[in-house]
Amino acid sequence: MARGGWLRGAAFLVLTTLVAVSCGDEGGDGGGGGGEEESNVIRFTFAPDPAWDWVKDQGILEAMEQESGFRIIQLATWDEWATFAGGHADVVSTGTYETPLLEEQGIETVTFGQFNMNKDVLVTAHPEYRTASDFPAGCKIATESVTGNTIIWGSLINEFDGREVAEGSDDIGIVTADYQVIPNLLREDEACAGILDPTQVIPDMASGDLTVMYDGKAASQLYGENIVPGHEGVLSNAFVSRAAWFDANPEAAAFFLEVWDCAMVQWADHRDEIIDTYPQHFAVEDESEAQFMKDYFENTFDWFVESPYLTDEWIEGERPVFDLVQEAGVIPEDAEFPRHEALEPPDDSPCPEGF
Repeated sequence: MARGGWLRGAAFLVLTTLVAVSCGDEGGDGGGGGGEEESNVIRFTFAPDPAWDWVKDQGILEAMEQESGFRIIQLATWDEWATFAGGHADVVSTGTYETPLLEEQGIETVTFGQFNMNKDVLVTAHPEYRTASDFPAGCKIATESVTGNTIIWGSLINEFDGREVAEGSDDIGIVTADYQVIPNLLREDEACAGILDPTQVIPDMASGDLTVMYDGKAASQLYGENIVPGHEGVLSNAFVSRAAWFDANPEAAAFFLEVWDCAMVQWADHRDEIIDTYPQHFAVEDESEAQFMKDYFENTFDWFVESPYLTDEWIEGERPVFDLVQEAGVIPEDAEFPRHEALEPPDDSPCPEGF
């Protein structure tokens, strides 16, 4: 298959990284902690998140930090990839299909935890389009970026339907737009389909005039049904650190996962309350939209993992994600599967007493 479009997308991401690195402190450490030194401070960069806000606002994080002696500094940003690549964070939350791009830039990584499965769906205004195999040649998929979730969706479409998704492709092209704009592009036939985050376009998802393709499945669900049956993965949020930091700070890495283990317990126990408390994280504007989101989690797909801890079996199940991305031409053929580590969860409850 032709690789030009994918490589152009990857090149854009590489350019962003190089700019971030050049703007960082000399030596690339970005100041304060990290590197190869042992530290009780964990610099964590990721997009704003409701489960994290909950453990902070409920006093859970503070209680765990005081008991452990570790401290997590939050660097909340929508550009967490560049923040981490620029040396300003020890741990980043990123997709398992994106981590190889860090390795390609010479950043040795360790994936040691998980948080969210890929939730994006492929949506169309043409109900006759059930899969990408039904698209006419030359149509386009609308997406927020040529990288990110487009990487895994393009790889799955290539695997399932034998179609090429790439910028400038004569088969299936790409048009970029904000999530909120994409539904209108679909209705106006400016694109055959769009990759959408269900939390960002609730009115459009509930309108009835758009159809979720592939039987309503998100990318991670399709992977777990067709690539590695039963696997819960294709992570849009895996916990990744530099290898040097992980090796120098095993206790800090263990504490980090303990906090997120508690966050997952809190999500399971207080999901509806969290949605009501932080409607901005779900683009919820009124009670009906909040109920739609609650029903979606309950009946369609809850992309929050049950536990942040990896297992050897899970790692092997996620390995073919790397193969899909490689076969789609996003990373070189000689690239190696990134390092993963399965830490042992504690025997007792992860949350402090009283929570």
